[in-house]
Amino acid sequence: MKNTNKNSVSIFPKNQLRLFGYNKYFDFFAQLFDKKIMPRSVLLTGPKGLGKATFVYHLSNYLLSKNQHNKYSFNELTINKENLSYRQIDANIHPNFFLIDNKPLEKDIKIEQVRNLITFLSKSTYSQDLKIILIDNANNLNLSSSNTLLKSIEEPPNNTYFFIINNNSSKLLDTLKSRCTEFKIFFNQSEKKDIFYNISKQYVNENNFETLIDNLYFDTPGNLLKYFLLLEDTKRDLSTSDLSCISFFIEKYLNDKNLETLSYICLLIQKFYTKLCLDKDNLNNFFYNQSKILKQIDNMKKFNLSEKNVLFWMKDILINDAK
Repeated sequence: MKNTNKNSVSIFPKNQLRLFGYNKYFDFFAQLFDKKIMPRSVLLTGPKGLGKATFVYHLSNYLLSKNQHNKYSFNELTINKENLSYRQIDANIHPNFFLIDNKPLEKDIKIEQVRNLITFLSKSTYSQDLKIILIDNANNLNLSSSNTLLKSIEEPPNNTYFFIINNNSSKLLDTLKSRCTEFKIFFNQSEKKDIFYNISKQYVNENNFETLIDNLYFDTPGNLLKYFLLLEDTKRDLSTSDLSCISFFIEKYLNDKNLETLSYICLLIQKFYTKLCLDKDNLNNFFYNQSKILKQIDNMKKFNLSEKNVLFWMKDILINDAK
């Protein structure tokens, strides 16, 4: 039996002390840095939940802790929680590390964060010249933020490295992408299964593991773990019907406006229609409705459509298709 008390653990990328599945990527970037040929602006592209941010936190600790006690373990891909750089990054006070990310419950990365970055870049550091900037969820940069960021990325100060994480490359400005060297992160199904097994051992009871693994077809290890914890926190059973779960989480999203809840609704919709296609005829109609619903949810986020109207319209379609 595993510990499933979610109030006593954290799954934030910066707090993940072990890195799984990224051995070849880590070795590649470490060599680029040691040979002094690492690009100054790196764009990491791939679905959300693949561990891209966790990878950057580990690489940052490796680079920043080289001359410190309890430095990064390259062989084990492990951060020592007693390391000074880890503790400073965790407390958001590291003089050589700067994070830009959208705040909880906010869809966009505001221009104020980018202006704070410009101030950070202008300051000298206390310990070493190296500076690392992590821009997580860069697809949430609004137009003003993106335009303000362009010059800093195009002409970074000496020994300054940008790591930009993009979960949907189509949303990034072309001018921003053109200033970066892009690396696409990919794991096959077997690799995702191994990663999920390793990151979830401290959270997931063994008897739930295989049920969760079946869902990796639809999503990434990190997202799947978040969804499981969400189910646990809301006392929902894994065996509950997808339609019942969708209805429950629609109400939850309308109350808390948590974008992760909305992402989970989209996953459940994909599962719902996959099962319908296995058990019923009328496949073309099911494929069409799934595509229509997911597109409308995306439009809802992009164009600030009435969330209540869109989600209840979607629910009516699902109920009708389930008959």
